[in-house]
Amino acid sequence: MANDYRILLAIDLKTGTDRLQEEAQRYGQALNAIVDIIHVAAPDPYFVGYIKGTPEEQDSVDSRRKPQAKELRLEHQQTQAFATRLRATGTRVGQVLTVQGPTLATVLEETRKLNADLLIIGSHHHGAIHNLWFGDTTADAAKQAPCALLVVPLPS
Repeated sequence: MANDYRILLAIDLKTGTDRLQEEAQRYGQALNAIVDIIHVAAPDPYFVGYIKGTPEEQDSVDSRRKPQAKELRLEHQQTQAFATRLRATGTRVGQVLTVQGPTLATVLEETRKLNADLLIIGSHHHGAIHNLWFGDTTADAAKQAPCALLVVPLPS
């Protein structure tokens, strides 16, 4: 097991995850690889840490945390369901993670931690203006990935 080929599949739970599942299944089975799955949720500063203060201040912070916690639980459940569907195809699935943080940095960090041999990500082709404003995660991943990278075109 220590020398198994490892694939890290990064999913965003948007349109096109079925295409990512197909590619992870295809490569996972062809290489008899372990497929680890990661979904990176947007960071929320209200959700992290303990707030020192009055009970009223804590209640205010908790009221902002509850909807975020509910959303994170839902995303975690969707990620687990994705893994279940992939397992049902006979693909070996390892770790299934839902993590908060900056998307690319978190994916690359997990790629290194898991010692992945292949990183599979999707690209939604948003266009030049979107990429100028928000950045192009796929292009940045191609420059920084510590392993082979498979980019799967997805609908916008």
